[in-house]
Amino acid sequence: MTDTEVGDSLAPLLRGDRPTTWAYADVSADREDPRGWADSLATATLDALVQAGAPVDDARVLAEELVAPPGVPAPVSRYVLVQGGEVVLSEVLPGPAKAADALGHGPVPDALPLLAHRPVDLTFLVVEVGRDGGGFRVYRFGHGEVQREQQVQGRTDTLHKIQGGGWAHKRMQSHTEEQWRQNVGELGDAIDSAVRRHRAGLVVVAGDIRARQLLELELSAETRGLLSVVPTDTRAPDAAEDALVSQVEVALARVVAQRVHDALDLLRTHLGRGDGTAVSRVGEVVAALAAAQVDTLLLDPSAVDDRTLLALGDAPWVATAPEEALGAEVLAELPAASALARAALLTDARVVLASAGALPGDTGLGALRRWPVGPARPGTDAG
Repeated sequence: MTDTEVGDSLAPLLRGDRPTTWAYADVSADREDPRGWADSLATATLDALVQAGAPVDDARVLAEELVAPPGVPAPVSRYVLVQGGEVVLSEVLPGPAKAADALGHGPVPDALPLLAHRPVDLTFLVVEVGRDGGGFRVYRFGHGEVQREQQVQGRTDTLHKIQGGGWAHKRMQSHTEEQWRQNVGELGDAIDSAVRRHRAGLVVVAGDIRARQLLELELSAETRGLLSVVPTDTRAPDAAEDALVSQVEVALARVVAQRVHDALDLLRTHLGRGDGTAVSRVGEVVAALAAAQVDTLLLDPSAVDDRTLLALGDAPWVATAPEEALGAEVLAELPAASALARAALLTDARVVLASAGALPGDTGLGALRRWPVGPARPGTDAG
């Protein structure tokens, strides 16, 4: 499911009101000569964009933005749009590249690279907890910047359990355990509040094993249902620096895979029922998008790369032939996947990128309608 921010920020730029110069590239600077590499990329990008018809000023502005320090560690990519000599969109995309480097100039930029990096609308928390409290950061999937950060520091004067015996031993042990619980409880309250405020869909927790156990007890049932626990004390002096990063990536991959699976399962179910809620042929999908009926578009770009469709300057936004444009201006003939994704974003539909092997049928795409259309197959309930 598409990141809603992708649709909100990108859709107005896809209407084709102004010529757009755009580029997507892997800008990881972990190379032998980072400065030389950046200069080379900027020069090559400038030359290629001018060759593609971009104004020199637009091409220069874009090339400079593309190689600007991304502010996050490699691997990282960047997606940049320029209109009238100004950067109108510049997105830093952490993680491995999801597509080959691409660029162009024309009325309609290709949104697929950005969609590939932000396949779901997911806010998540990364928590590190110890017996003295801890902290968390709030992120959005596919975004490099931290949305929010909070540290909770509890009392530390009685955190070390007494190892000796004596009449006070059990009392002090109990007091220390209670202090741990209070410290972790304060952190738990802050996490619960952040989950509600940001509508988080995942909470990854790492840290001291006992503190993790206490934290889980302090969290609300809603937050516990979102937990993914990393069995590593990432705050320990000997902890591997990349241990938490790799575990967070695994947890995120599970969420993405589950959401794609759920969308595919729904598509198969409705196609099997024949209840008019799902379609899978190119013409049917185009017609559903043109009528703004699509809730979710599913496609494998590589499976439809041998086809082109028309991108229109107004509703119905996409057509297979000029006579279907209903008076709207034909802006460009685009690869089918790019034209379909654009129409989906312009009609507030979600986009799911899936493999052709997982999609039903042999077309490499499908769509779930917002409501049933047409007569139901005999023996089914279209309502």
